[in-house]
Amino acid sequence: MLQQTQVDRVRIKYGEFVKEFPTAKVLADASIGDVLRVWSGLGYNRRAKYLHSCAKEIVLAYGGKFPKDEAELKKLPGIGISTAAALMSFSFNEDTPMIDTNIRRIISRVFFKTHIPSDKELYIFAKTLIPAGMGREWNYAMLDAGATLCTARNHSDECPFAVLHCVVNDFVYKKPQARFTHSRRFYRGKILQLLAKEENISVATLHQSMGKKVPEMNDILLDLKNEGLIVKRNGKISLPL
Repeated sequence: MLQQTQVDRVRIKYGEFVKEFPTAKVLADASIGDVLRVWSGLGYNRRAKYLHSCAKEIVLAYGGKFPKDEAELKKLPGIGISTAAALMSFSFNEDTPMIDTNIRRIISRVFFKTHIPSDKELYIFAKTLIPAGMGREWNYAMLDAGATLCTARNHSDECPFAVLHCVVNDFVYKKPQARFTHSRRFYRGKILQLLAKEENISVATLHQSMGKKVPEMNDILLDLKNEGLIVKRNGKISLPL
């Protein structure tokens, strides 16, 4: 949930989700439609599908328990290097760095200045910085420092790393995000939010609900159908059962 979504938005939804799906087995047994309904409002709905597929794999291949091996974790749907590292650190207390936006920024400022290595390079380098047996504490400390003191903008004078990186400018790692409103992702989210409230809806009604006719609507619906996020029957669409 924290991939691409702010903590404040996740906090409430996380509680609802865990209450509804308290174990991997319960989540695996649920329909993807039910998962998407509970997920509704968080956006990036592919994450919900990956999480559902991941739960199924965990139950089928690992007896309902996440493997404590990083290579095995990366084989699971939707789990890449950062999420696998987070699981190794926070769930299993291994000395594994999680390279997120905050940690990337701090390490780049302190050690690499203007040259920003790839996440893979940062991951290898950061492993050498963690005190033995303190992986979880190291990641928590770095995350907190990056969120509150060694920030991307309006850098704090109280930053504990200031003596190492000296004066810093605003930190920009990626290009500014493309406009969200009226983007394909915007309409994808609106469609799934509507379907989370309605059992099914006609394509004609869907166009009307969007506020205007979206020229690429059929392409968007086709993408959602191919990804297994909606089903289409007799001119109506719904979430999968």
